[in-house]
Amino acid sequence: MGGHLHGRTALMTRSLRSALVCAVFVFSFASDAATEGLASLDNSVKRPPDAAGAAAEERTSLEASANRTVSDSASLEDELASLPLVQTLDAADADGSPNPPSSDVELPQSVHASNGTPEEVEVKPVVREEMPLSVAYKELDIPGADRPSVQKYRDYYLSEKAVKWLSVVLENGEQYRLYVREKLKERGMPSVLEYLPVVESGYTTNAKSRSGAVGLWQFMANSTKPFLVRNDFVDERLDPWKSTDAALAKLQENFNMFHDWLLAIAAYNCGAGAMARALAKNPGKDFWYLAEHKQLRDQTAEYVPKLLAVADAAENAAYYAVALPSAKDERGGPVNPRAGFFDYAETKGAISVKRLAYELKIDEDMLSSLNSALFRGITPPSSAWRIRVPEGMARSAQDAIAAIEPYRFQTRYTVHEGDSLWSVAKRFGTTVDALCDANNVKSNAVLRIGKILYIPVK
Repeated sequence: MGGHLHGRTALMTRSLRSALVCAVFVFSFASDAATEGLASLDNSVKRPPDAAGAAAEERTSLEASANRTVSDSASLEDELASLPLVQTLDAADADGSPNPPSSDVELPQSVHASNGTPEEVEVKPVVREEMPLSVAYKELDIPGADRPSVQKYRDYYLSEKAVKWLSVVLENGEQYRLYVREKLKERGMPSVLEYLPVVESGYTTNAKSRSGAVGLWQFMANSTKPFLVRNDFVDERLDPWKSTDAALAKLQENFNMFHDWLLAIAAYNCGAGAMARALAKNPGKDFWYLAEHKQLRDQTAEYVPKLLAVADAAENAAYYAVALPSAKDERGGPVNPRAGFFDYAETKGAISVKRLAYELKIDEDMLSSLNSALFRGITPPSSAWRIRVPEGMARSAQDAIAAIEPYRFQTRYTVHEGDSLWSVAKRFGTTVDALCDANNVKSNAVLRIGKILYIPVK
């Protein structure tokens, strides 16, 4: 990546900040429309062409209000500083689905939009008087964009407020979208799946649901095997590249089981076991039948329409006369064909990401973003680990690692009521600085009861 990587890193930093701005919309737009209800119909949006190629015009709109309140006091900087690290996560569906309902994704929310809070902003749909005749409609590689349930959500995503939200999400997720797109091509999977993380997490790499699902693709803690590593030092659900590989493998596994992409996608939400049971009760039926006849839970029934609506809006943005980032150049190629490229260095023992960044004279946040699975900020102490470094820096990183003394740990300590970093450090004969470095916490952090601290040798 070289110098290019720094630009991408800046993009990732902006992504986190911008995700805060659009967080309140994630609940309304990407997840909770089914449970919160569909409000007033008052919009005009064009439909995809029918079989004869004629464009139908219908006056419909979906207006929804955000279901989360926005704090009046917290600043963007405060919110960034208070983002929690993912430590331990709850177990979920017994049938092993990696994706519980995405309606409960928790994202930072104490940020006012520049034009007001969602409660204050009136949704003014984009009105198109005439279809742009010069722009051809692009059929999706998974059919269904003409279904009423998809049209409903497309109308919503094409409303003025939702277009702004979707634009931020697609731009911030660009580098990950490019990686997803490339892997879909390699696997021969539908390109529509590029937009599934929009529905799951708003392309937010550290998204965490109230049910404990984590990351870009919202894996549950009990569904990582055999796809992802998760232990006291590593949670690959937070890794956008590895979690992408895992999610696509799971989706392919679902397709191999059900031989239908709509069923495979729905099973990603409800679990393969739940889908198998629904089909056993309704042999030979497709997703649309199951959804329309209440054979699937409401959230799953709405999950596929949301995906197709987002994909249709994004892929046919010009047709609908809206501006959305395409992540493609004027020839249709990727704007950055090297997205997701980096080098690796081998570690043995607990090496601090912060210390390695210092030795390499590179930005700590950049190195951390390449290694987001290392949620404690150190490599696993008991096994070798391949740490990501900027492209072209493998040799210098290996030399730097050789010069760094790995952490050694006395014990593993569970925080109790009344504990502080100072008291814990004093109790075990170490320093606050060493304790902070070994556990990726700030020196002024207030310890949460039950938090696990690894106690380094002084």
